[in-house]
Amino acid sequence: MTTAGIILAAGKGMRMKSNVAKPLHKVCGMTLVGHTVRIMRMAGIDEINVVVSPDLAESSELNEALPTDVQVAIQTEQLGTADAMISAKSSVLGHDSIVVAPADMVLVTADTVREMVELHSNSGAFATVLGAKVDDPAGLGRIKLDRDGSTERIVEEHECDDDLLASKLINTAWYCFSNDWVWSALDSIEPATETAEVYLPRVVENAHQVGRSQAVVSQNKETGMGVNDRVQLANVQSVLKQRINDLHMTNGVSLQDPASTYIDVDVEIGSDTSIAAGSHIEIGTRIGRGVEIGPGTRIRASEIGDGAVVDGARVQDSVVGAGAFVGSNALLRGGADIRNGAKVGNLSEIKNSVIGTGSSVSHFSYIGDATVGKNVNIGAGTVTCNYDGRDKHPTVIEDDALIGSSTMLVAPVKIGKAAKTGAGSVVRTDVVAGDTVAGVPAKSIKS
Repeated sequence: MTTAGIILAAGKGMRMKSNVAKPLHKVCGMTLVGHTVRIMRMAGIDEINVVVSPDLAESSELNEALPTDVQVAIQTEQLGTADAMISAKSSVLGHDSIVVAPADMVLVTADTVREMVELHSNSGAFATVLGAKVDDPAGLGRIKLDRDGSTERIVEEHECDDDLLASKLINTAWYCFSNDWVWSALDSIEPATETAEVYLPRVVENAHQVGRSQAVVSQNKETGMGVNDRVQLANVQSVLKQRINDLHMTNGVSLQDPASTYIDVDVEIGSDTSIAAGSHIEIGTRIGRGVEIGPGTRIRASEIGDGAVVDGARVQDSVVGAGAFVGSNALLRGGADIRNGAKVGNLSEIKNSVIGTGSSVSHFSYIGDATVGKNVNIGAGTVTCNYDGRDKHPTVIEDDALIGSSTMLVAPVKIGKAAKTGAGSVVRTDVVAGDTVAGVPAKSIKS
């Protein structure tokens, strides 16, 4: 059986009180719509369509949030969830079943989705609903089951009688439908009198009337947690954060204080790595085995090699090699590449530069647009003066060079192999291999 996915993301989300569309709000580093795509993919659903509003369709942020192979359909008018689903009809024809989901119920697990799809297939159902038992169902639609446990109908809260209001079984708005049945069933639904919108839950009652409805009921109350405002967004973030932290600890990662440690979804961390309190490990990051992450570290979209130490630094879009050290309040950004065994001292900044194997950049230094060779020592307060007010220029420091403290290297400039600069020098011209220069401007002093 083949299954396609449709994600309904065209709602306005007014209660978020935001200029950002609700599907683009982030939880643990990923947009809500991105999470929903991820859940479907992990459940084995490869062909996915996202239904959005015309405004959201034009958003560059939406393109960034979605994998390139996810298709986008546009609901031109806000005419309800059933109408939104119809907007994606042409993209899913030919599949046996369709999983339909909202963009804001992201604590549903892939295992639960697979369970729903399997029940749907094995039972021959036309419509299968995912429900969840929650502590507080206020404001949520309820699922009414028949005596056999099949879905009889889904009722919005304002339409519930007293018995159904007392029920804590809510509709997650995740469904599985038979493709060859659902479209004609949708055409038969009458618009709501008060809104003229066509609501998707009403199609389930049609399936029950012919004995072809089913329900999967999750006993995990987290499954029923959705996002309609900022408070709920924070609550969902808290649950997902704990899930992520628990998974890493189960896999051999030590978290000094899980409550203050924030790890985004899909971050990879090797065993025997320790992460101290207050650290943020953001999406796109890979951390090796036996790494030490110090307090207050922030790492984003970077790779940290085995046995490295990152002690309270900021690492963005960069690489830290195996056994390297990055000191507190250092900043690595813009493609910095710290090679194996290299050292970056406290309060240093490395931008778009290679620091070679075994080399050391001491504290308070700035190295930008530079290539530093192996076993180079760069003294404290050194600056590569890479910007002339109009253009950026490169600096090259070859193997075994020694750069004295507070040296100013005015790019473009090259320091040759095993060359030296005196403390406080201003180097404006290339230094040949083995030479020693000092002064302002720096001149050769090697006799």
